[in-house]
Amino acid sequence: MRFLRRKVPARSPLVSLIVPARNEEENIGKIVKALKKQTYENLEIIVVNDNSTDNTREIVQKFEKVKLVDLSNEPPEGWVGKSWACWNGYLNSSGEILIFMDADVEPAPETVESLVATVLEHDGLVSVWPYQRFEKFYEHLTLAFNMIVIGSMGSFSIFKIKPMGAYGPVIAVERKKYESVNGHAAFKDGVLEDIKLGKLFLQNGYAVENYLGGQTIKFRMYPEGLKQLFEGFTKNMALGAGSLGPMFLLVFLWMVGLYSAMGNVFSLNYIFYYPLFVVQIYLVSRKTGDYTFWDALFYPVHFLFFLIVFFVSLYKVIFVKKVEWKGRKIRV
Repeated sequence: MRFLRRKVPARSPLVSLIVPARNEEENIGKIVKALKKQTYENLEIIVVNDNSTDNTREIVQKFEKVKLVDLSNEPPEGWVGKSWACWNGYLNSSGEILIFMDADVEPAPETVESLVATVLEHDGLVSVWPYQRFEKFYEHLTLAFNMIVIGSMGSFSIFKIKPMGAYGPVIAVERKKYESVNGHAAFKDGVLEDIKLGKLFLQNGYAVENYLGGQTIKFRMYPEGLKQLFEGFTKNMALGAGSLGPMFLLVFLWMVGLYSAMGNVFSLNYIFYYPLFVVQIYLVSRKTGDYTFWDALFYPVHFLFFLIVFFVSLYKVIFVKKVEWKGRKIRV
C-alpha cells in the first residue's frame, strides 16, 4: 500500500482547488474551513455549485476569498453532473496545478502542499482514496466496497503495477497535461469520471499515481444515513465492475473463494478458511478506515450486503437504464 506522505514542494506554483458541490450543505462549510487552514499559501479555492436545491450556495457565499461558480441550470445535453461541475471549475481557474476534491473530503493542513510536491515529482496524474472515518454504525457496511475498489486499482499489490484508472475523491494534475487530454470534456457523458480520467491519461502516455489517504486525507462517504449509502453504491457498483479491467478479475476470484467459504459454513473446511479470511480482512481493512476486528469477524454480513447492492445496481443498469443520485436522475 502506498500512502500520501507529507512533502514540501520544491517550488510553489499557483494551485486551483476545485470542489464540485451538488446538495452538499452538510459538508461544504467543513471542507472550505479546512482548505482555508492549508499550509500551502499560493492557493485559490473554487466551489462549483452544481444547481443545488439546498443551502450549498448560501453557505459558500459566507466565506471570503472563495470563488463561487454558480451553475443554476441542469447540465447541457450529453453532460453528467460531476464532470460538468469539474469542467466549469477548470474554466474559471487560473492555477498551474489543478486539484479536484469532493466536498466530503477532510484534508489535513498539509494536504495541498503534499499533493503539489507529489504532482511535481510525477509526469501525470495523482489521485488519492481517503481513509474512511466513521461516526455511525451503518458506515461500517462500506467494508466490502472499500476493499474491492482499492483492490481493483492494484493498491493492495506488493508489486508496482500499471493502474486501471484513478480514484475520484481527490485528483491533482498539472494544468497543461489536463488540457492536453481535454480533461473532463473528453468523457462528459460518463458516470465513472475518475476511472475514465485515469484511463485517458494512461492512453496518452502519462503516468497515473494512486495513493491511500492515511492520516493526511480522510472522509465520511455517506454521513446522511443508510439510504444515501445504498443509493451511492448502487450508482457506481455495476458500472465500475466492467470498467476496472484485469485487476478486477483477480479481486473477483478472491471473492469467489470468500463466498465459497461462506457457502460451506457447516463444513469442517469452513473452520479452517474462516479464520484466514478474518485475519486477512482485518489486516488490510484497518489501514483503509475505522474498521475493527469485529468487522472482520462478521465479514459475511458486509459481503452479503455488497451482493444485494450489486444486483440492485445491475438491475438498474440493464433494465431501468438510469440511476439516481442527490435528486438527479442519470442515464447509464
